[in-house]
Amino acid sequence: MLESGQVLGKRQGTSDASRYQLQKQLGNNAGRQTWLAIDLEASPAESVIVKLLAFSPQMQWDEFKLFEREAQVLQQLNHPRIPRYRDYFSLDRHIGEGLCWFGLVQECIPGTSLRQLLDEGKRFTETQVRKIARDILEILIYLHELNPPVLHRDIKPSNLIYTEGGAIYLVDFGAVQNQAATEGVTFTVVGTTGYAPLEQFWGKTVPASDLYALGATLIHLLTGTAPADLPQRDLCIQFADRVSIDPNFTRWIEALTAPDLARRFSSARQALQSLETGYVLASFCPTSRQPAHSKVLLRTSPLQLKLEIPRQKLSFTKILKFLWILIKKISLVLLVLPFLLVLILIIFSGVFWALWSAIALASTPSSLRILQSLFWLVVTLGFGYGVGVPVGKELVRAFADLKEATIATFGCQYLYLARDNFEIGWKLALLRSRHHQRPTSQIKNIKTIYKKGIRIQTQGAKGREDYFLGMGLTEAERSWLAQELQNWLDNITKN
Repeated sequence: MLESGQVLGKRQGTSDASRYQLQKQLGNNAGRQTWLAIDLEASPAESVIVKLLAFSPQMQWDEFKLFEREAQVLQQLNHPRIPRYRDYFSLDRHIGEGLCWFGLVQECIPGTSLRQLLDEGKRFTETQVRKIARDILEILIYLHELNPPVLHRDIKPSNLIYTEGGAIYLVDFGAVQNQAATEGVTFTVVGTTGYAPLEQFWGKTVPASDLYALGATLIHLLTGTAPADLPQRDLCIQFADRVSIDPNFTRWIEALTAPDLARRFSSARQALQSLETGYVLASFCPTSRQPAHSKVLLRTSPLQLKLEIPRQKLSFTKILKFLWILIKKISLVLLVLPFLLVLILIIFSGVFWALWSAIALASTPSSLRILQSLFWLVVTLGFGYGVGVPVGKELVRAFADLKEATIATFGCQYLYLARDNFEIGWKLALLRSRHHQRPTSQIKNIKTIYKKGIRIQTQGAKGREDYFLGMGLTEAERSWLAQELQNWLDNITKN
């Protein structure tokens, strides 16, 4: 049995176990031990952390692979807030009482884990938590931007050391993973309940998985309650009602802990930029659920929103609905066109008569005839404008409705929203619309319009303009989608 005072490892140039003297056991769990030790070879002697793993028949092979991987990865790391790798060794069986032990030695960080501070009743202020978040993100930027990226996979308060000077160190790389370049490769499932996101338990960890663990850790620091003990709604941790902090900071943490990867920050650098600028969306957990069987593809992030309404599955009812719209609009056009032709004929006749009168006046000028000519010219043009413009607008509206009905039935629509600009368009077979690009700030509201779909109303230099999409969606889909889009825009306005 390993005990305090025992010396392990070998000094350079010797064959005896005479380098690391065990001082105090820090942890003992299922064949794993962690000790505070003294490196006798250092001058002066230095404190180190020695992690030991007993290789036994009962041990899972994956445990040994993780231990070796930790040693291999630590050798490659060089960051001031990550304990430095010192040594890796094995023990003879007679020393380990018949078991083969492997040891990993790393720098000892003088400080206290955040978990210990929480257990002692310490409560962290918003300023302290912001600094902790910033420090950890800088470490994650270093790890995630290595080639290949290094994923910690077990960020939690017990793995964060808080020093007297307020610095944060990230320790315990026992779950570390070099992210594989080949997609589809799975790894040993590791992580701590409450801090690890769902995709990590599915064996598909990505850099954003560490961000989720960071967000859950910050929630623990702010509330004093472990994330697993907090209520959830749609897999989102509910903590906002338990803290009194800047709403932007609340939204930022919600962005870290969004259960859907598409709604989460994609990188530590992006998350840090958002924290420093204060720009982040408010609602990363959906305010309402997408209706069942809906094929609408909606992806939101702190920087953009992407919406695609795919081609609807044709049915007898939808085809009948389209034919009904087609008949109505064509009937309107057929009724209005003769009227427009007559109107054009009247205007043409009035203008011709006025011009003829003007020519006649050249030979026999008369004040009365001049007034008559001007009167009929004004009446004709005024009548043409007063009647022709509304009729023309009705025709344009009829063609627009027919186009929207055709796209809703046989095509797909897309919407791209960013902080500065938005783009809306459609695709129908080989046809694709020209992009309608406008400043996002011109959007005034988004509403559902009966039988028309979702209206995006803008107000710019050209006046009011309306864009419609989602005519073929159900009423439930329209309501849900309009709410999500409007929430996104409201958050942009707030920031």
